Amino acid sequence: MIRTIITGIAASALLTSAAFAEDYDGPPPHDTTTTVVVHHDPDPVDHAVKDGTKGAAVGAAVGCVVTILIGCVPGAAAGAAIGGGTGAVVGAANTPPPHDDVYTTTRRTDSDHN
Repeated sequence: MIRTIITGIAASALLTSAAFAEDYDGPPPHDTTTTVVVHHDPDPVDHAVKDGTKGAAVGAAVGCVVTILIGCVPGAAAGAAIGGGTGAVVGAANTPPPHDDVYTTTRRTDSDHN
């Protein structure tokens, strides 16, 4: 019962507070523009290592499946070597050049509340 009374009082207070609010007649709002520049300088070694690892994993899996009848190990080893080398070369070659990304945001604000 007391919970219902307190909830009713809180609801009444929240509903009537809007009636007592005053209009704000301050200065007009203005636009604030923020510009963020993100510089990307990719590392070719990082790309070579990541893609070499992926290539080795795929090469080992394919080599194992191809040589499953004579034993998985020789095919997996050869596939990992070929896939890892190919992945490393392709990863280093596909490294994007350094570039900048520019992000601009504009928001409307009051001059007194910056």
